[in-house]
Amino acid sequence: MPPPYHQPRPEIVLKRAEELINVGQSVGALETLYDALIGRRLRNANATNTESYIRKFVELCIEQRHGKQLKEGLTQYRNIVQHNNPESLGTVVEGMLTDITARVTSAQKSAEQVTVGLIEDLDEGETPENMILSLVSGEQNKDRADRAVVTPWLKFLWEAYRNLLDILRNNVRFEKLYQRISNRAIDFCRTYERKTEFHRLCDLLRLHLQTIAKYSHQQNSVNMANPETMQLFLDTHFHQLNTATEMELWQESYRSVEDIHNLIQQSKRPINPQAMANYFEKLTRIMYVAKNPLFLAAAWHRYYNYIFRQTKIFSAEQLQSVANNVLLSTLAVPIITPSPRVLAATAKENKHRTQRFTSLLFLSAAPTRVSLVNDLVSGDVLTRVLPALRPLYDLVEEQFHPLSICKKLGPVLSDQIATNDDVAKYGTLLCNVILTRLLQQLSQVYASVQLDFIVGLARFPEPYAMSAAAIERFIMHGARRGEFQLRIDHQERSVVFDTDPFDSSQSLSNGAQLQASPSDLMRSQLSSLAICLSNAQRVACPDYVAEKHARKQAAVTAALQNMAVEHREATARKLVIDRRKEVIENALARKERTETRERAIRIQREQELERERLAEDQRRREAERMQKERDTIQRQEAKKLAESIKIKAGIDVSIDDLEQMDTSRLLEMQVEQIEREKHDMQARLKAMARKAEHTERAYRKSELPLLADDYDRQKLADRENHDAARAAQLKQSKDKFAHDIGQKKRFAHMYDDFNALRSSLDQGHSEALAAERKRVREELARARDERLAEYRRMKAEKDETEAKERAEREAREAEEERANAAKAAEITRLREEMAAQRARDEEALRLRLEREQAAELEKERVEKAASKKYVPPSRRAATGTGSSFTSPPPAAASPSPAPSSSMSPSSGASPAPSAKKAYIPPGRRNQMQ
Repeated sequence: MPPPYHQPRPEIVLKRAEELINVGQSVGALETLYDALIGRRLRNANATNTESYIRKFVELCIEQRHGKQLKEGLTQYRNIVQHNNPESLGTVVEGMLTDITARVTSAQKSAEQVTVGLIEDLDEGETPENMILSLVSGEQNKDRADRAVVTPWLKFLWEAYRNLLDILRNNVRFEKLYQRISNRAIDFCRTYERKTEFHRLCDLLRLHLQTIAKYSHQQNSVNMANPETMQLFLDTHFHQLNTATEMELWQESYRSVEDIHNLIQQSKRPINPQAMANYFEKLTRIMYVAKNPLFLAAAWHRYYNYIFRQTKIFSAEQLQSVANNVLLSTLAVPIITPSPRVLAATAKENKHRTQRFTSLLFLSAAPTRVSLVNDLVSGDVLTRVLPALRPLYDLVEEQFHPLSICKKLGPVLSDQIATNDDVAKYGTLLCNVILTRLLQQLSQVYASVQLDFIVGLARFPEPYAMSAAAIERFIMHGARRGEFQLRIDHQERSVVFDTDPFDSSQSLSNGAQLQASPSDLMRSQLSSLAICLSNAQRVACPDYVAEKHARKQAAVTAALQNMAVEHREATARKLVIDRRKEVIENALARKERTETRERAIRIQREQELERERLAEDQRRREAERMQKERDTIQRQEAKKLAESIKIKAGIDVSIDDLEQMDTSRLLEMQVEQIEREKHDMQARLKAMARKAEHTERAYRKSELPLLADDYDRQKLADRENHDAARAAQLKQSKDKFAHDIGQKKRFAHMYDDFNALRSSLDQGHSEALAAERKRVREELARARDERLAEYRRMKAEKDETEAKERAEREAREAEEERANAAKAAEITRLREEMAAQRARDEEALRLRLEREQAAELEKERVEKAASKKYVPPSRRAATGTGSSFTSPPPAAASPSPAPSSSMSPSSGASPAPSAKKAYIPPGRRNQMQ
């Protein structure tokens, strides 16, 4: 490939690609466009000039289904237009998706035609070959046709959506386009029922949302603090939630609800009540599929609270339907009173799930059946439900009677609930609640009952009827979970209720208490005993009671007296603590500001140095690259010139000689060879001209006698041809004249009748013709007036739009000027602070140097003063000083101490003379010498 700056312009490359397409070379055209698109020259091209280029590139990629090259090309085009013309990418992308979708639709129609074309005879049934093939392969003709024709285009469309989302993610300039592509991808999965791709799409969108916070420091990253951006993400995830519930992908619906909940918590702007109502409505469907009656009822309560005051959006019928669901879902919450053993086993298991569901419903505490029933009563739900369903609450919660409850609820269950598809799903749960409460109240009255008696009481209407086996299974399941304290005696066909006085779970029911259970009596035994003893003491010892009352009054009086003092002390202590906190916080804030300013200055200096280093490296690398490119171009030109010389002149130049020669030497060799060829060519041409001249003279000399005879023959032939043509022309003219005369005689007697008919017709249609002309002129005048009015209106709108754009542009320029002025002021302030800090550092350095110099002078003065002190004679010999009381002259060096045995003899200081020489024996003297 040639060097980057030798690449042609986009217009030339596009023209070359169109030429290749015209000759059937679409693959070569795509390669040409792709190579130019990833080149360096196109990176700096104008966005308006490259839009037609990228459109042709996208068209070829779609035609050949090259997804990888399409992604790389769109990525390159995004880098080109994201700063100047980001709307261009949106136009290209929308057109690309429309084209691919149209091809998918066309492929589906083609697959249907292929399937119909495979049927040779419509009267003939299934052939044995097709039956065997269907048994072996497991697919029909339509499935095979779809897999061969439609599936490749569906896969290409899915890859296009996924690649576009990767290209546009976390870019504030394309955030609206990103949301549009996300919505179209969701619609694609819903239209073609692509559940697997929908799972992957949701995971991809969730991953992009998580990476926004991770890469928020990057340039052009999406800012989630912007309310408009947050609203775009909320709209997309609500669309994702609606599609997931429509496709019945409940796990993905739950994840979408979690994503929306996290976005709502991050949002600083209140969410639209209609959107929140949609959120809770989807939660009701998810909780119903999850078979969680408690949170299903809580979700219906939240949904009703949001649509209660939205009467303009929701009709009275919708409110009544929601109120019916709130009532029945609340009453259908199971009355769970498990034993402590079961509670301890399941508490840890359900704790996290309960907390998560509570958070999704925006509740501060987990809902309970009691709280939901209280909300049901305190609100106006009971006034909005169907009149036939209003007695349901009183029968189940207030007036529950185990012997007649099923008879009273039978008409409501069969006529109102079972026939209503909206609330029919609560019938089974409601029957379970009724059966649970029936067993609880029977356990309060009876010690044992017959199983047939319970079956007789629990007779529910169809389709909620429960057989004896189903009731027995329900009882055993509740006993296993610890909800019922009972045993079934199959021999006697009876149910025996346990009366354990130490089991507190039997008294936890929130229904009506017919009488106190043994556990209630046992639990209140100590409190009853304490009350009896207190009453007896009050009767038997009145003095003790009076004394106790007096001590209580004295304690209260003392507390009231000391309360003001303690309050003042506590207030003063709080003020001192607050003042200390404030001082510490101010000191920490000042320290933090100082450190931040120093860190910013240090970082700025480091960045400036790093920028200078990078710029220098860039200049060096650019110079090296340019030199390499010049050398490469020079070698290529020399090689081409040598090849040209070899082809034209026949001079063979080896590679070694080529490297030693320069371009001028090669040109000289080529010029010499051309001169030699020119001389040879002139000589050959001269010889050929001489030969041609002699031949022509011989031809003319031999043909002179024959020219006269040929001229005579030509004159005779021309005369004969002229006479024949003249005779034929005369004959044709006579025949035509005779025919015309005959025709004139035939039509002569019709001329008077024609004139009479013409005049009558003209007189009859003259008025209509005049009216028609007048109408046409009026219509033309009216159309001209309308065009003038339309032109004036469009001109006024254009002027108004231009004025508005001019005002916006002036406001934007003013805002930019203010921002630039503020930025310049900030830079000036930072420079002044840096200069002041530099001056303070220099002043501190100068002061430190002055202090060090003063300390040195003080040290020298102290040493000089110490050297002038009086030294006794007994210490003078040890110190090596003289007998005088004065110090040596200033020019002389200060006396040095006597050299020790470890001092080097090469030391610069000479030892002082000893005050008294020691005696040395003669034997030692000789040894020393």
